[in-house]
Amino acid sequence: MQGPTMSTSKKPTFFKIFLPEQSARRMRIPPAYRKHMKGKSSGYFYLKGPSGYYWPVKLIEESSNLFLTRGWPAFVKDHDIHHGHFLLFKFDGETTLKVKVFSHTACEDKAAFSAKPSGGDGNNNPPNPVKALVAKVKKEEDAWDRLGDYYHSCLKLSIKQNSFFAEAKVSSFICTVKAMVQAGAPSTATNPHFALQLKAYSVQDRGRGKTLVIPSSFAKIHFVKPKTPIVLQWEDKEWPATVNKSLERSYLRGGWGNFLKESKVQEGDTCKFELLEPSVLRVHILKLIEEEYPDQ
Repeated sequence: MQGPTMSTSKKPTFFKIFLPEQSARRMRIPPAYRKHMKGKSSGYFYLKGPSGYYWPVKLIEESSNLFLTRGWPAFVKDHDIHHGHFLLFKFDGETTLKVKVFSHTACEDKAAFSAKPSGGDGNNNPPNPVKALVAKVKKEEDAWDRLGDYYHSCLKLSIKQNSFFAEAKVSSFICTVKAMVQAGAPSTATNPHFALQLKAYSVQDRGRGKTLVIPSSFAKIHFVKPKTPIVLQWEDKEWPATVNKSLERSYLRGGWGNFLKESKVQEGDTCKFELLEPSVLRVHILKLIEEEYPDQ
């Protein structure tokens, strides 16, 4: 349940009744509250808890909805928020959502007044949140510049191997894809991630269902068990899947086939897989638009 309310001050508030199945990994901001967000639709924000400490979170827009994502699970954990807790939010007009936490007693949760960011060294309680925010944004921009260079290199190789791309179209093609990377990037490249250009064997059913081979260098670090249950996320959808390991390779199966069906990705498209949590892989898609670049 959720809905906007009016506080006694000039700044409006909204509330959430915490339901883990809906808000454990990310939290949707009520659509009616968007008009109070001053046009903000993405970037770093802070949650200021009852203790006065700050938790950095990421704001993204998906399917015309705003979500608090990275950092939100840490806020939930550090405040020991469970099913039925009542949360009251107030936007300060800049970069911070102030949060009050109410327990099942209908009173403010006393434990919330002593909550601190887990593993914090004081940097999560900046004396000037705006200054700290600027530094984080700069770091994010630098990360995406590096990622853009990476895709530039990949595309140059792809173009070299596929002569049907007209030479005069190469520069325009690269710029288009870089713009798509920037426009569709809801998070930085600082999370563990890998990117793959999908081959035929990644999108076709070979008798045992559709599977995706995961780079061994990534799997050795992040998927150490023979079978690891995960959740694939794309836009506002999720699919349960499994990472299976053999002696030679690791591969994604289960929900991968359902993801292919709904996302319409095809051979030649590039997918970036971002590990948001130990069991959550967020997928970002770059479509290969061949029809805009005819054969010579």
